[in-house]
Amino acid sequence: MNKIKANALINYLNDVFPQKNASEWDKIGLQLEEVYNLESQDEISHIVICLDVTKEVVEFAIANKSNFIISRHPFLFFDLEIEMKNLAKKEIYDLCIKNEIQVFSIHTNYDNSEKQNIIDLIETQLNVKNVEKVGVFNEGYKIKLLGSLSLKEVIEKLKFIFGKQQALLTRNSNLEKEIEYIYLTPGAGASTMMELQLQNEFFVTGEAKWNEWLYADQNKMDLLTLGHYMENHFIDDLENKLLKTFSDEVKISAFDIKNTFIIL
Repeated sequence: MNKIKANALINYLNDVFPQKNASEWDKIGLQLEEVYNLESQDEISHIVICLDVTKEVVEFAIANKSNFIISRHPFLFFDLEIEMKNLAKKEIYDLCIKNEIQVFSIHTNYDNSEKQNIIDLIETQLNVKNVEKVGVFNEGYKIKLLGSLSLKEVIEKLKFIFGKQQALLTRNSNLEKEIEYIYLTPGAGASTMMELQLQNEFFVTGEAKWNEWLYADQNKMDLLTLGHYMENHFIDDLENKLLKTFSDEVKISAFDIKNTFIIL
């Protein structure tokens, strides 16, 4: 069985997605202190990549003898004492400790990286003239299209890109309106819209709070949400990057946790 040094993998991840570029509130990088210095962590034979660390992900890692999980969202975001009050998370945590599985999270340092693939995805369906990073932490994008399209056309193309059959749009949006710019922040990123004090623009994100919907309505914004699951492109992106870098040196599995709800 082929193996790579853990330090080689971590150094690569930190080089592509520098931790210094993460937001100051974020909890990225190695997550489980208890397994930091275990001998089993010196080498990695199988990497599992996921959006979030669920019990199903950990059970898959155990069954496939993987000792390293890379997640998009931090597994431990708050103090450990607080996190362990979530009994399901405690069970996952205990499974990781028992089976000596490390978790490494790449979050806002991925958002802020020019090496992520979200613009490449958008360019598969839309002709992009130029892109500008926006937001307090450079977490968002201002995308200028080569030519204008109707709001309806742009939404359909974005739904195709991110696999969304249903999306939410501000109630007063005119689907025939011509769109030249797209503001986009993945995840729960509508706060970027408010921080930029946008008006009369088109803003796309995963999900928004009520006050953010209200802001959009009152400032004549076309706000489109596609669900937090839109970030799932991270899995294929990272898998492809690791395969190109480490080739057949290590086994890599992309685990899709799917949406955690159904639409009634």
